[in-house]
Amino acid sequence: MNSRNYRYAATGVALLLFLFLSVLYVFDSRNLYANIFRWYGFLPYRSPFLDATAWLAVWECARQGIDVISANPCDVLQRGYGASPLWIAASLIPLGVRDTGAVGWILDLVFLVSLSLLPAPRCASELLITLAATLSTMVVFALERANPDVLVFLMTLTAGILAECGLFTRMLGYSVALVAALLKYYPIMALVIVFREGVLIFAAVSTLILCCLGMFFAEYHNEIARGLPFIARGAYNADLFGAKNLPFLLGEAAGSSAEPSSWASAVQCLVSAGIYAILLGCSVGICGRLLAVRELRDALGVLAGRERLFLVIGSAVIAGCFFAGQSTGYRGVIFLLTIPGLLALSRTSCRSIRKLSRGTAVVIVLVMWSECFRRMLDRSLDTQAVSEMLVGYLKILFWIFRELAWWWIISVMLAVLVDFVSASPIGRRLSTRFGRPLVDAA
Repeated sequence: MNSRNYRYAATGVALLLFLFLSVLYVFDSRNLYANIFRWYGFLPYRSPFLDATAWLAVWECARQGIDVISANPCDVLQRGYGASPLWIAASLIPLGVRDTGAVGWILDLVFLVSLSLLPAPRCASELLITLAATLSTMVVFALERANPDVLVFLMTLTAGILAECGLFTRMLGYSVALVAALLKYYPIMALVIVFREGVLIFAAVSTLILCCLGMFFAEYHNEIARGLPFIARGAYNADLFGAKNLPFLLGEAAGSSAEPSSWASAVQCLVSAGIYAILLGCSVGICGRLLAVRELRDALGVLAGRERLFLVIGSAVIAGCFFAGQSTGYRGVIFLLTIPGLLALSRTSCRSIRKLSRGTAVVIVLVMWSECFRRMLDRSLDTQAVSEMLVGYLKILFWIFRELAWWWIISVMLAVLVDFVSASPIGRRLSTRFGRPLVDAA
């Protein structure tokens, strides 16, 4: 198989699966359709593209003058709206709930086609990793819901591609990333690519970005504050990911066992803070050890432009979401930006770097499938004659391994980001001024 076939193989397989599922739904094979998604680890709603429905319902009700933030009567679940008020301001676009099928289907189709723009795998093992990531639970969940994170992926992908071009085109790319940030907040991390610019252009672009953010907040701060309670949050051992999951759940467990009960809250806070500090310290330590490996920094420095840019963008967005709070699993579609860069690093001549990058890519794929594994574990334990205590221990063990895998991934991503910033023109300028490389200081 040549490189062209490798480029389109994962996209082709994903398109076939997408079209197959579409045919099942259209021709009323709903049981098989639903069972496929249950196998993937989630339950589909009675109609597809549930999240696209919610966002289109925002436009439909906003055009009627309804305040959609606290509750949206046009939405099938009447959900409150916690995203950017900028989307409400775009309600003049004549689309509504009745257009959900067409909008969701086209959005998913464009997303799958866009995957061919990512750097292609070079061998069968790389193709296998890429295919496993593309068909993972996180990606399929996002597409079945037609979640706006699919649109965010397309916008960050576009920003990364435009960032390789001339100055004017790069400015367009930064504008796309900024619009994505104003729509969903968390893509603000994608603007880390501005560090590639020279000092003067960096200063000018950063100033413009800050001015835009300031005007946006001044105009919509009340709506932003009202929408914050509707941002996703929930159980620490479900399908949400975030830095708080591991320390906060262990803190809750310690607090619930504290005696007397009046100490429970204090014990919970102390344990949560202590474990969080330990995990953060270990993550920073791993990041520092990785940056101390000269071969890794050399390998990052010689990555092809698109491979490195996508790796940096994906790492920044995922790490930002991880530390900002809890995120639903479908946000993991951004992982697809990081896989090509990690696979490119695995082609270096240094054995340890090959093992690090290939291993991290495999861990990412396992995390992208983790909800499927968790559901399979639940089903298998429920059908076996296993004691309730053993079932609990196995589920806790799986959860701990999943959370530690997340912390390892984030540690590697932090190393990628620190190296990128330290190698940038502004990073070199600061290194010259202070007489010490930023990466060594980190």
